[in-house]
Amino acid sequence: MIRRRLDELYEQYGYRKFRMSKFEPYDLYAENRDFLKSSQIITFTDLDGSLLALKPDITISIVKANPGKGEKVYYRETVYRPKDRHYREISQAGVECLGRIDAYKEAELIALAAKSLELYGHRFVIRVSDAAFLKEFFHAGGFSPEEEASVLSCFSSRNAKELDVFLEARQVDADVSGRLRSLMELYMPFREGVDAAERLALSDEGRRMAGHLRSLCGILDNFSVLPFVTLDFSLATSMDYYNGIIFQGAVEGIPFPVLSGGRYDKLPEKMGKSLEAIGFALYLDHLENYLESPKHYDVDCLLVYKDGDSPELIAKAVEGIVSQGKKVCAVSSGGDIRAKDIITLDEMLGQLRESGAG
Repeated sequence: MIRRRLDELYEQYGYRKFRMSKFEPYDLYAENRDFLKSSQIITFTDLDGSLLALKPDITISIVKANPGKGEKVYYRETVYRPKDRHYREISQAGVECLGRIDAYKEAELIALAAKSLELYGHRFVIRVSDAAFLKEFFHAGGFSPEEEASVLSCFSSRNAKELDVFLEARQVDADVSGRLRSLMELYMPFREGVDAAERLALSDEGRRMAGHLRSLCGILDNFSVLPFVTLDFSLATSMDYYNGIIFQGAVEGIPFPVLSGGRYDKLPEKMGKSLEAIGFALYLDHLENYLESPKHYDVDCLLVYKDGDSPELIAKAVEGIVSQGKKVCAVSSGGDIRAKDIITLDEMLGQLRESGAG
């Protein structure tokens, strides 16, 4: 099963499994709403009167549980979030690395994201962006937080016309505007994309960041995942959460991302911990609902018996089929059950006698 293979993959790279209960104190999420995908949380009152919440997020719990030192953990958990105007159970797997995060650890997380999707056997891509690199452009343009949000919205929808209107109204320097437009349109294999980003950098700090992206290329190449990685600055999201590398995974045949992750140093900082952090979540429901082949049969064998047949002999026949490593359903009529083979009780008992098991 792929879920078990995901566990094995993460353990191969030194990650230990993180387990948690279905709920946490509500205050944990209330105090960290900026880091949640939705502010809507399912709450209930515990027997002692305290307010608890069904977990809408795993990362916050992992950071909370961290004793203030580096660790590498993975998980397979269910979170509870609103979706399509209803609360849903959402099955996730994920990896989190806390401590000092260097280029190797960033590349390792991107590589694990790629290797996770590779287990599903379909064509996929990992899109990578850098929130810090974008932030340099925002500083150069003198954008307010509200204006940054407007630019990010243009980037995420690749809306060049709206971006042009904003930049012209804001009277942003022509050189900064031109580079920002080019950055929004950038979508290239990672190595070539880094070359382009380096040419677009506005400052020495920007070129240093591009150099950091270049260092990831060599590491990802040694992980044998570089061909699956693309540089794409339209992957833009709130700067309140991610502060560096951002990445998403997409799989052919699924119309939305199935994996998301990045650097989130601000969360442990807000929780009073001197840690850097990077991680990703893999949305198992999306992958399995879209990609898993439907079962053509419910069981291998449908054993049909008649009213009045001996229950002892039915049990004997069922055990004979199970001993062959097959799935069996014993019924007095077939109904809607799909089976590879259909056999009567008399036929099965005859086979058992011929094999000497009768």
